[in-house]
Amino acid sequence: MGIDSMRVGGGRCPPLLVAGLLAACLMLICNWWTLSSENFELLRQFDELNEQLKISAEERDQCVTLRGTLQQRYKHAEDEVNSLHVRLEQQAELKKKNDELEDSINVCKSELESLNKLDATKTATLETLRLEKNTINTQLDAKRDENKRLQEEIEQLKDKIKLTCNPNPQKKTISLLQRKLHFIHSLTFHYVIFWRFANLAAREVINKIQLGTVPESAVIISLAGQRGLKYHGIPILPKDPPGAVRLSPRFSVTNLKGSDTFLLPQERIRL
Repeated sequence: MGIDSMRVGGGRCPPLLVAGLLAACLMLICNWWTLSSENFELLRQFDELNEQLKISAEERDQCVTLRGTLQQRYKHAEDEVNSLHVRLEQQAELKKKNDELEDSINVCKSELESLNKLDATKTATLETLRLEKNTINTQLDAKRDENKRLQEEIEQLKDKIKLTCNPNPQKKTISLLQRKLHFIHSLTFHYVIFWRFANLAAREVINKIQLGTVPESAVIISLAGQRGLKYHGIPILPKDPPGAVRLSPRFSVTNLKGSDTFLLPQERIRL
């Protein structure tokens, strides 16, 4: 009843309304088609974005893992660089020590060569001194035999003097023999001193302080005041013996007492 009442002209629908409704339906269909197409495109883009997000997340995880690996490699490389620096420093120190050792080895070689030369010279000197010692011992034995023979001759001459009545020629002979004996004694003493020098030169001295003193019986001391001297190897005598004449000083304190020559040289005082 209501629809029928809306009808214009009795029961027929107006054509403009139908055309408007059809146009509206077409527009709605077009809009729906357009919106559905856009929605489908948006859904497809959304899916693509989701895929890209997943790929980006995976790539990010890979980048994080790769970054961690690279950091570990960087730390390992830094450790290797530090260890290489330490090795370089150690090698430099070892090279320096090696150079020092080579220098010390060269010095030791030169010292060894000089010591070998000294040893050869020492051996030759010892051999020469040994030969001289043997020669001196032979000469000393000959002089001792001659001394013994002369002493026997002196004893025989003394016995003859007691038995004879003319002692003058015998005394001259005895005095001559005594002179010869004194000369032989002095020569024997000099040979003994030279032999002691040879032994002292041939002996290897470790420390000069450890040398023993020479007995007083090995050296003839003419003055009694010199018997208390101690020496090593050879006698050490003072330059000025007791009782030596000493020159007067150039300046004397006695010139200052009641004299006009105050602090004048000795030559001007004498003038």
